[in-house]
Amino acid sequence: MQTGYYDRDRYDVGDSVLERHRSAAETVLSRDRYGHLIDGEWVDAADGEEGRAIDATTGEALATVQVGSAADVDRAVEAARATFEGSWGQLSPRQRADRLAEIADRLEDRKTAIAKLDSLEAGKPNLHALFVDCEVLIEQFRHFAALARSTDEGRVVPTGDEKHVFTRREPYGVVGAISAWNFPAMFVAWKLGPALATGNAVVLKPSERATLSSLEVARVCDRVLPPGTVNVVTGLGEDVGAAMTAHDDVDKLSLTGSHASGVATLESAAQTITPTSLELGGKSPNIVFPDADLEQAILGTIVSIFFNSGQQCTAGSRLYLHREIREEFLDLLESAIDNLGVGDPLAPTTDVGPMIDHTHQSSVREYVDDAVAEGATLRIGGENAAVDDDLEGAPFVQPTVLTDVGDDDRVGCEEVFGPVLSVFEWSDRDDVLQRANDTSYGLAAGVWTTDLGAAHEFAAELEAGTVWINTYNDLFDPAPHGGYKESGTGRELAEEALEDYSQVKTVKVNLGGVPKMG
Repeated sequence: MQTGYYDRDRYDVGDSVLERHRSAAETVLSRDRYGHLIDGEWVDAADGEEGRAIDATTGEALATVQVGSAADVDRAVEAARATFEGSWGQLSPRQRADRLAEIADRLEDRKTAIAKLDSLEAGKPNLHALFVDCEVLIEQFRHFAALARSTDEGRVVPTGDEKHVFTRREPYGVVGAISAWNFPAMFVAWKLGPALATGNAVVLKPSERATLSSLEVARVCDRVLPPGTVNVVTGLGEDVGAAMTAHDDVDKLSLTGSHASGVATLESAAQTITPTSLELGGKSPNIVFPDADLEQAILGTIVSIFFNSGQQCTAGSRLYLHREIREEFLDLLESAIDNLGVGDPLAPTTDVGPMIDHTHQSSVREYVDDAVAEGATLRIGGENAAVDDDLEGAPFVQPTVLTDVGDDDRVGCEEVFGPVLSVFEWSDRDDVLQRANDTSYGLAAGVWTTDLGAAHEFAAELEAGTVWINTYNDLFDPAPHGGYKESGTGRELAEEALEDYSQVKTVKVNLGGVPKMG
């Protein structure tokens, strides 16, 4: 929902756009008023406060949603605890696996509507939301359905004949999951998949900036799972998120969000020593070697920074071009950017949609203005770049390329979270490696070269949780995803995530004499 972020007067879009978005909303919204999902029921906020889910392109209200408080979190945690200790907790791993597989099947039937909700509320190009976000959403439930059958398996510890020692994995209990607005539907699966596979019950807080698709995914889950297994409390981070991270009956926390949100979560969780997983920001380097296939590297660079309008934690926002190919690469990149469709996220030709809202648009443009003031050259894009007249009032930022950026410039060090690419030149392999690693973040990196031996050596020295070689932003495979340094803790998307949502118990059975003192 939008409260402090929202300024309806700033939107000025054409009638044809308004009509297209209104029509789309009518076809995909299951209701015009959403409650919290608590214990299988859609309920109002305890204090009666409501907000509005807003169309990112038109500024129109899509639906009414609840603005939760600590009292709502209490209700949701209580429901999650009851079902964990009751019906959900009694299911076997095989039964949990069957439920997750059924959720995936039902999401398959709803994916077109879910993708359109993300296009409306988050401004995501619809084809990307459908064929990337929703595909990963469904695949995550299928993947963890397969893994769920063996999530409680431990190991036997080698001992002597008079002992039998083994371990078992057990769920934490109640998981508090806090998600982000840039991939609203997809991130639900990143949290729920491993949490449910290991037998936990969940209280989810979606971002207040993009709520509807998360509620729709939760609605599908609730129809398959025992009531209270998945609960959703909508509201502001400073209210709902703070209450969740400080709650003494939440056994495990998982957050995807900003660096500041991660720090606040850790500080709060420290009071109760609650285990916490974090997927935070990034300032990822994308390094192009002189022998790279430039055509492929151009395509990868486009995806690295302009996919999801640059609103992605893995964005390859620092592009390092070798001196020998710098000018040729930039000329080719400019031509490729000219061919990108910037416009209505519901249009099939759109590659780059709007920012989530005008507040974020202003933040991104401020980074560009500051960079130019610090001496960078605005090679492509900028505030005055043309947008379709029907969309002039929507919060767009054109794909932007800055050259002559200093390594210590603000735009080269901080996460912009928009379609803004900073270009750096390099000539020495060890020097560019040091510069690439010279950041507090470590979420991802890209390497482009036809010398795979050199690529493997370089990847081994990069300080990043994921290194892509001759590709970028490929998250389709169930490989672990997470950050080094201040980009977070823990891993998602793959089997390693099960370790973050379960704890190990050791059982020692004595088969001989009891140890004596002395």
